[in-house]
Amino acid sequence: MKKIIYFFVLIFVISSCEKEPIYPTDQLPSNVPSISNEVGIGSWGRFVIVGGTMYVTNNETGQKIYYDHFGENKDSSSLRWGGSYFDIESIVRNQTSFSFWKPIGFPGYGRFVLNDDTTKKYSVYYIGNYRTIVEDPLSTELMMGGSARPFSGQTLSLEDSLIAIHIQESQGSIAGYNSKYWTRLILKKTDSW
Repeated sequence: MKKIIYFFVLIFVISSCEKEPIYPTDQLPSNVPSISNEVGIGSWGRFVIVGGTMYVTNNETGQKIYYDHFGENKDSSSLRWGGSYFDIESIVRNQTSFSFWKPIGFPGYGRFVLNDDTTKKYSVYYIGNYRTIVEDPLSTELMMGGSARPFSGQTLSLEDSLIAIHIQESQGSIAGYNSKYWTRLILKKTDSW
């Protein structure tokens, strides 16, 4: 009988806990447009990184902080806390480019090219509103160690062809604390196809 009571108490405690959204959009500055504003700038084309911010949540203290990827006199950074493991994690302001091609059968796998280097094989997987940069399913070369980079985004400025994408959500130890971090990149569309 004690096990049954314990079970119901446990279920009550779990179900009454406040749930956080899976994607930490509560950390965004208040002036960021919602995802519903994603109209006008096509997804297919070449985009250059012009800005970026890393958001960090300390899972133990609840403290939320952010870091500018490109501060004064700083043009390069990493999407990974502590430094890049893979090419896709190294970013340089006004140089790093992401290029996206629509899948032949949408939804599905399209082509993704990092920094105009077509010798390195990546893909981008689209299904509904979900987008993920993945290893090319036809290649044996692992460009991201077998992992993937889900991302979401919105239009910031139709006039300036600017979008924001949220990418590289991860968990890690930061200053000895269990923390979650992710990056918001600002990209400028330079070519369409």
